[in-house]
Amino acid sequence: MRFLTKEESRGWCVGNPPQLDERRHPVQWPTKFQALRFIYTHEPGGRLFWLSQRLIAALDYWDEALLWVTLSGVWASSENTHLYYRLRQSYGDQRHLDQAPGHLALRHEGADITTFLHLCMMFGWDAFVFPDRDYGRLYVSHDEYGEIAVPEGVSIDPIRDVLQGAGVKVEMLKSAV
Repeated sequence: MRFLTKEESRGWCVGNPPQLDERRHPVQWPTKFQALRFIYTHEPGGRLFWLSQRLIAALDYWDEALLWVTLSGVWASSENTHLYYRLRQSYGDQRHLDQAPGHLALRHEGADITTFLHLCMMFGWDAFVFPDRDYGRLYVSHDEYGEIAVPEGVSIDPIRDVLQGAGVKVEMLKSAV
């Protein structure tokens, strides 16, 4: 796993499917994508790990995936920055999250990106996950909901069924046109 600055994250997005808006921020779900919102407000931390595993698995095949933290510090009392930075330091990176908010994982590092997504959800951070192939993309919010989006023509039913079957509240969002 490598950690990328905001500019490096933007550069990665330019060479890969995620789109940037006019402010050079990630586009949550672009035109011709369908999205599913899921609510994790009352889910305990351990269950958030299960949810993180299912969400990363639902992004289908990828060689690289970028987890980009776009907002932190909203719920400071929910953050365990000691844990986060010790985990980050285990990869040899000493920088602050604000200096390098991108977490770039290779396919064999799926467990790593799952763990960082789990922490984002527990800490109340906004984050995107973009695979290098645009089979899907993911957003989690500090407001304890997330959205997974897939291109039109790709079924979102499998992840919807898994989440609903586990009692997670979900709702389909209109396709962006």
